[in-house]
Amino acid sequence: MGTRAQISTQDVGPAVSELLMKKISWRLVPLMILMYLVASLDRANIGYAALTMNRELGMTTADFGTAAGLFYLGFIVFQVPAGLALHRFGARRWVAFILLAWGVMATLTAFVPNAHWLYVLRFFLGVFEAGLFPGMVYYLTLWLPSRNRVWIMSLFVTSMPLALVVGAPISTALMQNVALFSMSGWRSMIFLEGVPAVLLGVIVYFSLPDSPRRAAWMSESELSELENAIAVEKGGTKTESSSGTTVWSTMANAKLWALGVVYFGLNAGIVVLLFFLPQVIKTFEGIFGRKYSVTDIGMISAVPFSFAVLFLIFWGRYMTKRRLTAIHVAGPLGLAAASIGVALLLHSPFQVMTAFAIGTAGCFVTLTTFWQLPSRFLDGRSAAAGIGLISGLGLVSAVVLPYFIGWMKDKTGSFTSAFLCVAGFMALGALVVVIMEARLKKGSSV
Repeated sequence: MGTRAQISTQDVGPAVSELLMKKISWRLVPLMILMYLVASLDRANIGYAALTMNRELGMTTADFGTAAGLFYLGFIVFQVPAGLALHRFGARRWVAFILLAWGVMATLTAFVPNAHWLYVLRFFLGVFEAGLFPGMVYYLTLWLPSRNRVWIMSLFVTSMPLALVVGAPISTALMQNVALFSMSGWRSMIFLEGVPAVLLGVIVYFSLPDSPRRAAWMSESELSELENAIAVEKGGTKTESSSGTTVWSTMANAKLWALGVVYFGLNAGIVVLLFFLPQVIKTFEGIFGRKYSVTDIGMISAVPFSFAVLFLIFWGRYMTKRRLTAIHVAGPLGLAAASIGVALLLHSPFQVMTAFAIGTAGCFVTLTTFWQLPSRFLDGRSAAAGIGLISGLGLVSAVVLPYFIGWMKDKTGSFTSAFLCVAGFMALGALVVVIMEARLKKGSSV
C-alpha cells in the first residue's frame, strides 16, 4: 500500500475482455444512467424553479442558496451510513428504498407554502439521495477492475449533464405551460419530475443484482474472468479491510481527507453550474441588453451540458487505453477553474457561454477519473465508508457555497466575485492532486 509499484499495477491494468465489459455495460449502465438522470433532475430543477419561485415565496438569492445548500447538508450527514447500508442490505433493496423515498420527498416539495418548508423538504431530499452516487461508485468496484470502470463511470456520470440537457428545456417548458391541480408552473414541474423516481424504485427492486454472483445472466467462466481480474488488481496482498482495518481507522486516513479537499473544489464548480447558471443567463438582460423568456433560458442553459455529454463519451474511451495519472484529474479540473473564473469577465453572451461549456466539460470529465482514486487504498466495507467520507467532505462546498454565492449576488448585484472565489477552490483542488501524485511516486504514506 502506498508504494509506486502497487499504484502502477492498479493504474495500468488489468482489464476484462471487451466482450465481457460490453455485456456488463448493457446489463447495468442503462438503468444506472436512468437512476442518476432522475436524481440529477430532482436536485437541480430548483435552479429553474428559482426563476419564478423566489418571487412567489418571497425569497432573496441568499435564501435560494440556503435551500440549495440544505439538500447537501442532508446528503453529507447520511453519506457514510448510506454507503454502509448498501454494503449491509445489498444494492437491490437499498437503492429501491432510496428511490421510493426521495421520489416522495420531491413530489411533496411542490406543495411548500413558504421558504421554511422548502428548507425542510430539500434537507430530507438530500438525506434520501445520499446513498445513490457513492453507492454506485462502490457497486462498480464489485463488477469491474479500475481500468474498465473509467469507461463505465463516464457513461454513468454522463447522466448528470444529460439530465440538464434534457431537463433544462423540459423543466422550463413545464413551468411556462403546465398548471397541474391549478398549481403555479414551478410547482407543477417539481411534482411531475418527482414521479419517475418512485417508478424506478419498483423497477430496481425486481431487476438490479446485488453482485456478479447473484446475476443470473453471468456464466461461470465470465465470473472467473472477472474475479481473477479484480484479484490481480489487488496485487494478491492483504487489503486494509481484510487485515483488520476498521471503518474508523479508514476515516483517519490522511489521503482520504486530501481527496475530500479535491472533491470540495470539483463540486464547487458543479454547484455553480447546476443551481446558478439559469439565474446568470437571466442577468444578461442587464449586462448585455438581451432579454430571454423562461423557456429561452432553459434552452441556453442546456448548451454547456450538451458539450459536456459529448466530451464525456470521448474522454471515457480515451481513458480506457491510458494509465491514470495526476494530469487526468488536475488537468481538466484546472482548465475548468480557469474557464469558470473568467466567464463573467467576457464581453458577449456567446463568449460567456463558451467559457461555461469548457468549464462544464472539465468538471464532469474530472468526476470520472477522480472516483477511480479511492479504490487504490480500500475495498469491501472500508471502501464503502471511505468513498462516503470523501463524498461528504467534498459536498461541504455544496452546503456553504450556494448561500455564499447568493449573498455575494445580493450584496454586489453581480455573480462575478463569487465565481472567482469558486474558481480559486477548484484550482486548489487541482494543486492537491499534483502534490499527492508527487508524494505517491516517492513512496510516501502520507
